[in-house]
Amino acid sequence: MGKDIFLKRYEKTALIRFFALFFGAFMLMFLLLSTLYYFQESSRLTKELEISSKMNYIECMRLEMDECSEEKSIKINLNIIHKDILYAFFLVLFIFIPISLGLSLFSIKPVRQASIMIDNFIANIVHDINTPIATIMLNAKSLLKREKNEPKKLNRILSSSQQLSDMQHDLLALADEKDEVIFEKVKILSTIIDIIESFKIQYPTQNFELHLQEQSITLNPVDFKRIVQNLISNAIKYNRHENSIKIQILPMQLIIEDKGKGILNPKKVFNRNYRENYTIQGNGLGLASVLSMCKRNHIKIDIESQLNIGTRIILNFC
Repeated sequence: MGKDIFLKRYEKTALIRFFALFFGAFMLMFLLLSTLYYFQESSRLTKELEISSKMNYIECMRLEMDECSEEKSIKINLNIIHKDILYAFFLVLFIFIPISLGLSLFSIKPVRQASIMIDNFIANIVHDINTPIATIMLNAKSLLKREKNEPKKLNRILSSSQQLSDMQHDLLALADEKDEVIFEKVKILSTIIDIIESFKIQYPTQNFELHLQEQSITLNPVDFKRIVQNLISNAIKYNRHENSIKIQILPMQLIIEDKGKGILNPKKVFNRNYRENYTIQGNGLGLASVLSMCKRNHIKIDIESQLNIGTRIILNFC
């Protein structure tokens, strides 16, 4: 039920836009009506004062009073009109804010239903492929213990199976399939060293500049591993001239920095399917899943990037 109550990031964006559209339309209508009311009332009061002034002048002349003069410039008191418009403004706010919000929620209902259907579909598919992935990995490990002739091929099978398993975890993160996340103390240093060692097998020429110190943070260990794997994988993909990738562990902070191509729109990289370079292998889901996992682990992620200089990603552990 938790997934049905809370809005996702893109659903919140849609809700805000719909609310702004409906409420803006109501306020525009109020502005037009209040302007029309203002001019009508000021014109009516002006005419009434002119007629009253003329009647007074005529009455004064009829009675042959000494001081009779017709007022040429008449100033009307618009305070009453201003108060009426102000009261109407607050009444409009009181009435149309709930109406706008209700219409906005009604408008995004089809989007929410489609989103829930897609998430359920992803979760079902991911669960269905879990068994064959586990079977492939178990059999490959078993063969690797017995067969000594072709270890490279078996290691490739294991590596590909592990990539499928990692993608499965990313898809579950995107679908928000995990309502409850299990937290435990995670040793940051040892986790990062294990991840770097696995990348060195895939990218033997890639250098890493490490500034690490051990600290333990309460996180979901699988989520944290996937966050770091995705971020380092992106740093390697977009790095240039085999520059070193700098990784620092600071108190309650992890920094991953590359000297790569940089990012044109850092704010958009967390959107699903967003890719700036289609010549590099990827599906545009990695950073979207990273953001989802960071949120449920209470990690704040910031990106600093400059084109042709590099990218710096900062994880702040709350």
